[in-house]
Amino acid sequence: MKREIFDLLDHYQEDSILLTDTTPLSPARIEELTMKRFKQNHKTGRTRRLTRGLLVAAIIASLCCLTAFAVVLTLRDAARADMGISKEDPIEEWTEYDAPTQTVTQSEPQATLVATMCSGNQLYAYIAASPVSQEAGVVLADNSPEYEWGPRGGFEGCSILNLEQASYDPDTQTSLVKVSMTLEDPELKQVEVSMNLNHNFKPIAAYGPVIIPVTESQTLSCPADITVVNTTRQMEEAWGLRPDQPEFSEYTQEGTIYQISICAGYIELEMQTPTLEEWAAVSGAEVLLDLEKLSDIELPPQLEGYLVRDTYGGSWLVSVKEILADARLNYRDGTSELITQIPSAYAGTWGSGESPYPGSSRDGIHVFRFTPAQAFDLSQVESITIGSTTYPFPQAADLGA
Repeated sequence: MKREIFDLLDHYQEDSILLTDTTPLSPARIEELTMKRFKQNHKTGRTRRLTRGLLVAAIIASLCCLTAFAVVLTLRDAARADMGISKEDPIEEWTEYDAPTQTVTQSEPQATLVATMCSGNQLYAYIAASPVSQEAGVVLADNSPEYEWGPRGGFEGCSILNLEQASYDPDTQTSLVKVSMTLEDPELKQVEVSMNLNHNFKPIAAYGPVIIPVTESQTLSCPADITVVNTTRQMEEAWGLRPDQPEFSEYTQEGTIYQISICAGYIELEMQTPTLEEWAAVSGAEVLLDLEKLSDIELPPQLEGYLVRDTYGGSWLVSVKEILADARLNYRDGTSELITQIPSAYAGTWGSGESPYPGSSRDGIHVFRFTPAQAFDLSQVESITIGSTTYPFPQAADLGA
């Protein structure tokens, strides 16, 4: 049954005037009591109406505060769920912030920081952006290009990998945006992020800037000695189904994975191989330069030889993926996971982690990474098994001692 808030107070009644056997009921006394009662009622009526109004306002304000508080909790819960963070026992790399409450009545675009995770040179930030229309929020949830998030302007000391909607609250028209960044300056203390909401590739709203602190992170590393073989077969696989495949030379080269590292956001391998020039000399990759010259597009100087560099890095990546096909991550509770079956944040499993761009190595030092969709808990990681060899990581607790 529908009830008004005012109805909740109707059962409260005023105190009645008590008339005892000793009360003199003379006409004068009756008139005195009547006038006194009239004044009391008049005054109490105003007081009760004021009290009721204040109480109703307090109830409404409390409900609004509870709703806003619930929205903040919902955004935090969504951020934790997206990164796989335990509410009861979060990892050290995870930081949550007091986000101002959002209301559906606001009109100016706002952006506030909800949570961050710093992992090696990777920084992840969850930002609450509002207002975002329900139409846009639904489309963003489906990863449709009709609406999409994009960076606005440059970011000093870092590069933006990706912006995506992690969650949406239709009641307050708030999007939770996950921003993935690569830190290029190891001394960077904070990053300023501004975002655009794009519709059909055109900005329709701007949010930010938001200051993202760069917090400390932990990395577990162990030495390794893993031989990686690279042949014409891997080179041809890296070339793929491109037209006009040239005749490559038959060759065999070896590289060595010499270090394995893990942090909350990725597993990283460092490998030494022959240099770009040494590899090109035996593989016959110089013929790719002729293909570049036959192109109708004139390449800028910095892109000359890109086919050779791309095939060089790609062929060694194929070799590394073959070596790591059965690699397992082992945990302290005795369980293990096949790394290729751990959900990945990006297409495929292992990829180049070289800077300033993938496959940029020329001196034979390669970096390969596996980036999971959710964070690793380093306190639970024990070792990694590649082939028949298990490589133990130092324990996170020991590093902090």
